[in-house]
Amino acid sequence: MTITLHSWPRSSGTRVSWALEELGIAYEYVQLDPHKQEQRAAHHLALHPLGKVPALVDGEVTLFESAAILLHLGERYGIERQLWPAGTGQARADALSWTLWAMVDFGNNMMQFVYHGLDSPVSYRSADRSAACAEYNRAHFDRGLDALEERLRERPFLLGTFSLADIPAASWLQLGNLFGVATGARPRLSDWLRRCSERPACRRAR
Repeated sequence: MTITLHSWPRSSGTRVSWALEELGIAYEYVQLDPHKQEQRAAHHLALHPLGKVPALVDGEVTLFESAAILLHLGERYGIERQLWPAGTGQARADALSWTLWAMVDFGNNMMQFVYHGLDSPVSYRSADRSAACAEYNRAHFDRGLDALEERLRERPFLLGTFSLADIPAASWLQLGNLFGVATGARPRLSDWLRRCSERPACRRAR
């Protein structure tokens, strides 16, 4: 069965590459050129109707959105490789919860703060920024950081051992580091992010 990832570097597809590398699954990487608007081509729109990345083709199954792809990879390939919890118990519930929280809330709060509250290559022009939006999202982002710090109090990774559920939040923070997002004095969080970032699969994906 052939797996094909359609993406480009330093995008949401990077976390999917990381997951595939952790799983040790052979896959083809199709790099699109956003400067040529290749994501808007008809053949890519057939995979991702919004003309974005990533998109994954796994045999006869096509998925878009990195959260959906990570869940698919976890359920289909991660269980036998001990990178995703089996069954229907609390461990799987935790994996789903931390994965979706990171993709729906945590990353969005961070990026809205970057857009409105920082001077970065992707930030809005000063005239288009909202101080209230920056303050609101920074506050919620900090609550997320505190939640991660507490979760890591008695475990080295979010589920105890490393799993695909660590990738979403860690990948957002890696991106945040590039944009100068401060995470404060949270030693357990810092150690966790370092452990995640030093994994060989993560290095290969990046």
